[in-house]
Amino acid sequence: MTPCFFGTSERQLFGIHHPAQGAERSTGVVLCYPAAQEYMLTHWAFRKLAGMLAREGFHVFRFDYYGTGDSAGEVHEGRVATWVQDIRNAVNELQDVTGVQRVALVGLRLGAALAVRAAMEGLSTAALVLWEPMVEGEAWLRELELLQARRDTRTLFPRPESPLEVREELLGFPFPRALRDDIVALDLAALPAWPSTRTHLVVSAQKPEYQRLQEHLGKTGLPFQHHLVPEEGAGGQESALLSNRILQTITTLLKEAA
Repeated sequence: MTPCFFGTSERQLFGIHHPAQGAERSTGVVLCYPAAQEYMLTHWAFRKLAGMLAREGFHVFRFDYYGTGDSAGEVHEGRVATWVQDIRNAVNELQDVTGVQRVALVGLRLGAALAVRAAMEGLSTAALVLWEPMVEGEAWLRELELLQARRDTRTLFPRPESPLEVREELLGFPFPRALRDDIVALDLAALPAWPSTRTHLVVSAQKPEYQRLQEHLGKTGLPFQHHLVPEEGAGGQESALLSNRILQTITTLLKEAA
């Protein structure tokens, strides 16, 4: 692994390059993290996936969005448009460092939605892998608010409920109004257009939101595959996000695409 800072002097981003092992492929892979507590939950899985892909000859790059992790910026400065540009910068960095001709994007949860936005806005991609994607931003925020409400009931001094209050912090992570508005505007199943690259939907269980996305993608007539990979262990969101079976599926899909 080779850690680095990239981007501009005003907006430095932190990334890690996992060099290809053995015969190098002409396609590289950029991994797009999720956000908030899901970033913390899946950091190990991303590191493991990067190693698996590197052993198959891929140059792999993972990075922190502006205002998150070890990148520059304050946490309250995070915006969807900024993070989409960060993906473009990460792709450029990987191509500059390694010379790979094409780059595939693997995005988890919010990272999947950001990857789609980057491809829609002109970023050329070899493939899109949407791993347990956040399909509807408003529904995702409701999930976080429900988790926060459950956490509050277990605290010694729970906060009083206020139906008019919009929290600017969820599960210990800032969610300022501007970022919430950005996320609410995201709905993959309602996009008027879709990137022409092959899209893989990789999920551990079928959900209504994934069914909506499948139906939407089916109407586009563009290359699309749905991969249902059952959870391992006791089940639940954590086992889905840390599933070795899913990591192996993603690795196999990218080998076939390359």
